[in-house]
Amino acid sequence: MSFLSPPITKNNNGNPRMVGLEIEFAGVEPMQAANIITSVYGGEISREHRYHINVSGTELGDFRVELDARILRKMAEENIFDRLGISLEEDSIRKSIEDVVDKMARSVVPLEIVMPPVTIQELKKLERLREALQKNKAKGTYASMVHAFGMHLNIESPDLKIMTLLNYLRAFLIVYPWLLKALNIDMTRRISPFVDPFPEKYVKKILDPEYAPNCDQLIEDYIEFNPTRNRPVDMMPIFGMLNHELIAPVMEGEKNDPRPTFHYRLPNSRIDNPDWRFEDEWNHWLVVERLVTDDEMLEKLSRLYLLRRDQTVISFRKEWAKTLEILIDLDEQQ
Repeated sequence: MSFLSPPITKNNNGNPRMVGLEIEFAGVEPMQAANIITSVYGGEISREHRYHINVSGTELGDFRVELDARILRKMAEENIFDRLGISLEEDSIRKSIEDVVDKMARSVVPLEIVMPPVTIQELKKLERLREALQKNKAKGTYASMVHAFGMHLNIESPDLKIMTLLNYLRAFLIVYPWLLKALNIDMTRRISPFVDPFPEKYVKKILDPEYAPNCDQLIEDYIEFNPTRNRPVDMMPIFGMLNHELIAPVMEGEKNDPRPTFHYRLPNSRIDNPDWRFEDEWNHWLVVERLVTDDEMLEKLSRLYLLRRDQTVISFRKEWAKTLEILIDLDEQQ
C-alpha cells in the first residue's frame, strides 16, 4: 500500500493540497533529532533554546524540533530563576536544576518533530524520516503507560466555504467510532485531555440535516461546545483564519497558528513499530475524505447516526463502528 489520493487533490486555486505531519516520541535527544533530519534531508540547524530547534533549508522545507512542554519553553525563554528572586551565581548550578526539570518532564512530555507541509505526492518522502527515527530507537505511545503520544496530520481543506467545513465535520463525526476501533487508540490517550471526544450534544447539532449555519454561527457553536484545541480534529486553526476575533478570546494564552488545515490529532505514535507507516494514518483519514464528496451518503449516514444514537443507549459506538466497517469494506471492494 502507498499514500492513496483523496477524491479532491487540489484546492480552489488549482494548486495541489498540502499535508503536514507531526510526530511525538521519546528516547531521542532534541539535537540528535535535528541531526537525524539533516542526515535525511540536508538543511541547517539553529537553536532558539534548548527545547526548540529549527532545521531550515532542507529539500522539503523547514522542520521544527521541540519539547512539547509549555513550562520548559517558558523557563528557556525567560530568566525564570531571577524572576522568582532566586540568585544562582554559577551557571553550572542553574544548568543542573534545568536538567532535573528536563528529565522529569521527558518521562511524560514528548519530543515533537513538526514537518513542513508537502503535496500528497511528496508524503512518501517523509517515510525516510520515520525509518531514521526507528533506527535511532525512538519510542512511541506503547513504550510506556504514561506515553500519551500522538501523530498529527494537518490536512489542507479544499476551500474555506462553510458547507465544505461543515461536511468535513459531519463526515469525521460519523467516522469517529470506526476510527477509534481501527486505530486501536491507546487507553492512556483516551483518558488524557489531548483528544477529548466531541460532546454528544454538539454531534447531534452538527449532524442535523436542517443545520445550516453561516460562518460566525458555525464558529460560535463550535466554541460553545469545544472551547479547546483538545479534540480529535482541532478546528481552531482554520476558524482562526475565518474570524480571528471570535477565536482569540478562547485561545488566550494558548498557541494557535491560523492556517487552512484540519488539525487531525487522533492517531497513536507507533514510531517504534517497524511494521507501521505514516501512510497507514493518512489512508485511514481518506475514509473521511471520500465521505465528504458523497452528499447523498453523508446525509443518509447523518440521519441514521442520529436515529441509531437515540435507540442504542449502552453500546452505540461499538455497534456504529461495525456498521461503518461493513460499509467501508463494501466501498473498497467496488
